Amino acid sequence: MEIRYLDLKDISPEIYTALWEYDRVIELKEPTLIKFIPKDTIIQFWQGPYWDNKTKSWKEDFTNMEVFYNSESIRNEIKVRCYIPIEIPYSAEISYYVASKYGTDFILYVPKSTKEQRGKLDLMFQQTMVEVLAERHIDSKINGNDVLFWHNDKYKKFSGSIYRPAPNGYGYVDNGITYQFDSELANKLRKIKTKGINIKKFDVDDISDSVGGLWEINSNIDKDDLDFEVVDLMCHKLGYTIRHDTLSQKEHNTLFERGKRRMTEEKWYLHGNNDDFELIQ
Repeated sequence: MEIRYLDLKDISPEIYTALWEYDRVIELKEPTLIKFIPKDTIIQFWQGPYWDNKTKSWKEDFTNMEVFYNSESIRNEIKVRCYIPIEIPYSAEISYYVASKYGTDFILYVPKSTKEQRGKLDLMFQQTMVEVLAERHIDSKINGNDVLFWHNDKYKKFSGSIYRPAPNGYGYVDNGITYQFDSELANKLRKIKTKGINIKKFDVDDISDSVGGLWEINSNIDKDDLDFEVVDLMCHKLGYTIRHDTLSQKEHNTLFERGKRRMTEEKWYLHGNNDDFELIQ
C-alpha cells in the first residue's frame, strides 16, 4: 500500500500555520505523511479542543494571548496560534514551540484509527527516532510525549509529539526533530509575565539546560539524510511504499488562505475563538 509523502521545504508562515489542521481544510483520501520546514523563525502557540478524560468529551479553552502579542521583547518576531486539538492528557492551557529552518516537523495520517492505535503509532514514531539515532551512536530515550538525547552528562529534549483523531476515521500523529534550538528567543518568551496563563514551562532558569538540538552532539549530521531515514524506517514498519508528491495548487491556495486568516483574525489569534472557521468533520 502506498503513502503519499509531501516533503515541503522553505514554507511560508501562513502554510506552516495551516498545516497543523491540514485534515480540517483538505479531505483525506489516502495515508499521508507531511514533512515541513519553515523558512522563517516562528513562535508557535498552539491550542484547540482538548479531550477531558473525566467527562469523556471535547472541551475548549479561550486563553487571552494579548500579553504575548503585545510584549516588547518579542514584538518583532513572527507569532502564530495554531489550531491543534489535543487528545493526550496535558497540564497546560497553552504550549509553545520555536520553529526554524534548523528543525523538521512531521505529520502522519493513517486510516481506520482508534485512540489506542494512535497511542501505539505515536510510540512507534518515537521508537523509530531512537533507533535511527542509535545507528549514529547517539543515546536517546522516550519520556512521555518527548524524546531526549544524552549529551554532556544530561538529557535534553529535542522532539515532542501529540496525537488525535482526524476526519474520515483517520488518525493524526505529529512529531519533530530539532537540530539547533533558539534558546535565546525561547528564554525571552518564558520571561514574559503571563498573569495566570498556564503556559508550559520547564523548571529551569535557562531553557537550554533542558532543550537542545542534535547538532550539539554532532554538527556534521546531515539534516535531510537523518529526516529521510526516520521517514523511510517509519513507513517500512507500517508496510507503506513511499510515493513522493507535492501540494497541488488548490491545496496550496487553501492552506495559505487558512493560515493567513489564523494569523490576522484577532478573534482567533488573541482569544482562541474558532467559531468563524469552517472545519471538515
